[in-house]
Amino acid sequence: MSLYRRKSQGPYWIRISVAGRKIRKSTGTTDKEAAQEFEQRERERAWRELKLGDRSRVLWREAAARWLLETRKRTKTKDEYMLAWLGGHLDNVALGLIDRDQLEVLRRALRDEGSGESNIDRYMALMRAILRKSRDEWNYVTHIPKVPMFGQRHFEPRWLSRAEFERLKSELPPHLKLAAEFAVLTGLRMRSMLQLTWERIDVERHRAWIPVTHMKGKRTFGFPLSTAAMKVLQQCHEMHPTGKHVFQYKGEPYDDCNGAAFQKAVARAGLAPLRWHDLRHTFASWAVQNGLSLQELMQLGDWRSYSMVLRYAHLAPDQLQSAAEKAAQNGHTDESPVHRVEDQAVDYSGGERGTRTLDLGIMSATL
Repeated sequence: MSLYRRKSQGPYWIRISVAGRKIRKSTGTTDKEAAQEFEQRERERAWRELKLGDRSRVLWREAAARWLLETRKRTKTKDEYMLAWLGGHLDNVALGLIDRDQLEVLRRALRDEGSGESNIDRYMALMRAILRKSRDEWNYVTHIPKVPMFGQRHFEPRWLSRAEFERLKSELPPHLKLAAEFAVLTGLRMRSMLQLTWERIDVERHRAWIPVTHMKGKRTFGFPLSTAAMKVLQQCHEMHPTGKHVFQYKGEPYDDCNGAAFQKAVARAGLAPLRWHDLRHTFASWAVQNGLSLQELMQLGDWRSYSMVLRYAHLAPDQLQSAAEKAAQNGHTDESPVHRVEDQAVDYSGGERGTRTLDLGIMSATL
């Protein structure tokens, strides 16, 4: 029987053979008619694969394995988890045969398992990245389908008031308390901050830099250190006078601040939900409220574009007060009055300096 179920309430699976090639995979649906449609489409897919060249017959699992081998992402563990799930549906599918229908089956299967739209988009984003790599760099395929996405939702950044931050600090262990203070004073991303070493800090000039390998934007970042930030660094040195890294726990560097100790402190402070990254939003929010321009904030926090800091503009609308007054002034009337500007001009024919009157209303000039 080509259509069957492994579990009484689970999705249908297919077991078919096309030109001697056996295919067994989940349809991703519990609806029998949809499963039968999937089976028919899979038979046609397998037949078309036999007509394609060897390059288009590179299997999904080969591309996924190469992706994991070459990727250097910090989220590699998450990729492995998602690729394990995708492998249950695509391992024996040729890249050239992955189309929009196949992608919709995957999205439906994720939905049936309880995934929300944002999580489904994560799986689709990973698939899109691998498919693009297969086309643009690995030359496995010449065409790829457009990957459907629910679309990114925009949320207002979460930031703490000063009172809330003081409450959080009172609950944090000493090493995380110093790291949190430094985060809201510099705006550094967690991984970049934890990679900071003493040799990259200029104590006399109050500045530091982080190499390209430790920056999300893939560029070396130099930044000034405020007096308050220098005091935090001094406390870090007093707590751990030896060692290469600035931020240490029990004499050893650590690579994650957003763990159980931080989340328990957040819960005790009554601030949940809160991520460590929200301290970067706190830095930006305080900076704008203290009078920094968005251009200064972009450079100080190493945001790559002006649009990325616009989400903090609403926190200091008073900075545009003078602009609002100018915008409210009376402009041209319907009669379009002539605006006259008098200026001193030189008579280049050898005469004396005289008055030049520009008739701006009718775009003419009399010297």
